[in-house]
Amino acid sequence: MSNRNKEQQSDLNDTDLDAVNQESARQEQDEYLESLQEREKGLKAMQEAQQDLEDQLEDANTEIDRLRRELDKAVVESEESKYLCQESENARKQLENTLYSMQEGVESSKVTDLRDERMHRRQGILGIDSVTRGPYLKGLFLGVLLGSVALLLALELYALLNGKGELISLLTSTSSD
Repeated sequence: MSNRNKEQQSDLNDTDLDAVNQESARQEQDEYLESLQEREKGLKAMQEAQQDLEDQLEDANTEIDRLRRELDKAVVESEESKYLCQESENARKQLENTLYSMQEGVESSKVTDLRDERMHRRQGILGIDSVTRGPYLKGLFLGVLLGSVALLLALELYALLNGKGELISLLTSTSSD
């Protein structure tokens, strides 16, 4: 009997052992699945974090590019300003030199007679009598004559526009009536 009990125990043990082994394998498989799911979640989280970091890196590179363009623009403007400053400094020095040479020229030059040729031809002193003699009277007579002719033409146009005809014929017809 003891052999038989041992056999039954060993049969039970094999059956139980298979069940225990299957249960153990199922538990290990569940643990592996849970571990795999946790690793997948961790991998997804890492991929999202990687994508966020790539986006941040791209934004940072875009900002760096923008700042480089601004820096290049500022450098160009600075160089232009420096060039203009040098040009204005050169122009100022040239102007100072020109002014200095003009002052030296004025100081060293003799006083020159600035009167023109008409003044040199006349031998007398220029006074009121010499101005009012010939040229003044001729100019006055010529001015009065031209003014009278212009007035007569203006009156003639006025008469024509009013429809009364020519002024001269109108004047001659009224004096003969």
